[in-house]
Amino acid sequence: MSRLFSGTSFDRPPICDRCGKPQPECRCLTLPPKKKNTLSTGLTLSPETAIPPKDQVARIRIEKRKGNREVTLITGLEHPANDLPKLLTELKSSLGCGGSVQSRNIELQGNHSQKTVAFLEQKSIKARIV
Repeated sequence: MSRLFSGTSFDRPPICDRCGKPQPECRCLTLPPKKKNTLSTGLTLSPETAIPPKDQVARIRIEKRKGNREVTLITGLEHPANDLPKLLTELKSSLGCGGSVQSRNIELQGNHSQKTVAFLEQKSIKARIV
């Protein structure tokens, strides 16, 4: 004798779409959706509420990392209109160093604080060393 729901979706436990295992045995990680344009405080940026790029001040500081390495951090350019990847490319080529964009901050390898201030002021971006 067969069961009432034999062979239907009600007879078997639900199956994970990624790994194909029953859901009680599944160990797949489900991540929440990513939020775009957020500050470190968790506030969402919008062009209406953010400070316009001409009024922003770039803050430059030096951090020491492991192995006694120094990194120049540029923060404070939070507006969505700032093109950080383009600015980073120009900085890297003029300073002759490596770097990356990390969560609305620019990181440059080495101590380039004075040269960075001069470069940003040449680009008409207000900058100060913190």
